[in-house]
Amino acid sequence: MAQRTRSSSAEVAIQWWPLLQGQAAAGPWPLLVVVHGHGGGAVPAVLQCLLDELAQARGAAVWVQALTAEPVELPPRQKLLLVPLLLTPGSHVRVDVPAIRQRLRGLGHQVMALPFLGAWQPWLQHLRQLGCEAERQVVVHHPLRPGIADRYLHVLSQELGLPLRSADTCDAELDRVLPLALAPNRMTAHLSAQQEGGLALLEQPATRQFLFELLLDLP
Repeated sequence: MAQRTRSSSAEVAIQWWPLLQGQAAAGPWPLLVVVHGHGGGAVPAVLQCLLDELAQARGAAVWVQALTAEPVELPPRQKLLLVPLLLTPGSHVRVDVPAIRQRLRGLGHQVMALPFLGAWQPWLQHLRQLGCEAERQVVVHHPLRPGIADRYLHVLSQELGLPLRSADTCDAELDRVLPLALAPNRMTAHLSAQQEGGLALLEQPATRQFLFELLLDLP
């Protein structure tokens, strides 16, 4: 394993993970990263590559639980950080992630669950910067049910200073959109047909590096 080094976001991380500060001295925790996944449990290559590099840099295991896959089998009695790489508080965040935590604890693992990625303040600041730098017209998200997720999108729109629009109502003439998608999916494929280049957030080098550093800074 490569020796872990502090990233450029280290000073920020100390401030925005106050509940985890006391855990860092014990060495890096193994991570169980929760992602949407594709059909059959497939993990997008751009995301799997990032997590493989992260495991090497942290010097600790990084397991991936795709929500479309069977539960990951772990060695017994692990001390885990549960990291939901999910961008909105839909049913996956509110139902599936707590169920994963409960199942792991029932198997004897020590689990500390982190908030979903879309609630991390440095991540929101980065999204706002992306929107400003490229003069985006609108942020496009996959369709969500009314309720908690819908209210979150209203707050997110205010945070980013951009309107948000569901992908099923996105106008074809929009040519500068910011898709709310970590990895390529059907939404980004549809939008890419109207624009050049990859649109998923992890296809942007600056965003990939930013997320890598955030995860590297975890205890």
